[in-house]
Amino acid sequence: MTRPTPEMRRAMAEADVGDDTYGEDPTVRLLEEETAAILGKEAALFVPSGCMGNQIAVAVHTKPGQGIVLDHLSHVAMVEAKAVTGFLGCRLITVPAERGLLDPGLVERGFADAKRAGVAIGLVEVENTHNWSSGAIYPLPLLDSIASDAAARGVPVHMDGARLWNASAATGTPLATFASRAHSVMVCYSKGLGAPVGSAVAGSRAFLERARAERKTFGGSMRQAGIVAAGALHAVRHHRERLVEDHRRAGRLAGAFAEIQGLELCHAEVRTNIVVADTGGDEAVRDAFLHAAAAEGVLLGPAAGGPGRFRAVTHLDVDDAGIDRAIAAVRIAARSVLVS
Repeated sequence: MTRPTPEMRRAMAEADVGDDTYGEDPTVRLLEEETAAILGKEAALFVPSGCMGNQIAVAVHTKPGQGIVLDHLSHVAMVEAKAVTGFLGCRLITVPAERGLLDPGLVERGFADAKRAGVAIGLVEVENTHNWSSGAIYPLPLLDSIASDAAARGVPVHMDGARLWNASAATGTPLATFASRAHSVMVCYSKGLGAPVGSAVAGSRAFLERARAERKTFGGSMRQAGIVAAGALHAVRHHRERLVEDHRRAGRLAGAFAEIQGLELCHAEVRTNIVVADTGGDEAVRDAFLHAAAAEGVLLGPAAGGPGRFRAVTHLDVDDAGIDRAIAAVRIAARSVLVS
């Protein structure tokens, strides 16, 4: 939802460009190099979207017919399933994790379910932060245990780190520390960082050599992509430290929602920039509530996990006055739709 800042637009307008399909765009190369360094990986690949980054990782790590162990509300399972199963021919072995955070017991359950179905597991996938769980963050010991378990089974781990920037900002843990627990990681530039387009997938040089070929298969090769890469590069260099402001404002939203009659917070702890709440009714009630909030000038979105759930996300274009307006709008919408 963010718009490029004037400084970002200037960087994009002045970007040095070349043909990225042939690896000749200097701005794309610089973005990939800086992203890989931040993540502690050997190389990174600029891609149009986070979905494509995740799917490229699946394509590199797995073979058709293999299974992927992941949380049942993960983005890959909820949004990207058709591409992963229909295009890549993989099976999703989903398990219900508390707040979307897998543990070794759940991974074991996934492997057992797959074995009963005659499916060999080719990948374990984790999402950090977890979208539908109010931006829940994986604790490092939990990631360590999952990584160790997967390694013992000879199975790679991929991290959907679309909001890994937020996890790092909230905990003070370097992105490379989180990323070191996975063979590959995807990060998104167009969410919390506020760039208009793009994500990256990172890993070893061998992984990236195959990933570049898969990007072309997915239709993701770009030409003078430095124009959009410059926006992402500006975001990486200048918009990371301010993420804590999004987290603070999300905390304000969560506190206000908890006190509004007719709403119930789905997760008491909100550490990053996502608040998920429930209207307590069916989809028709929730949609009426979302429409009423939109009429007051505040956009909220439906959330997975229940028919009454919705999601509020703070970002670059929402200041403290915007949070005040959002709280007021949600109060009005709740009174008009949820309170009889």
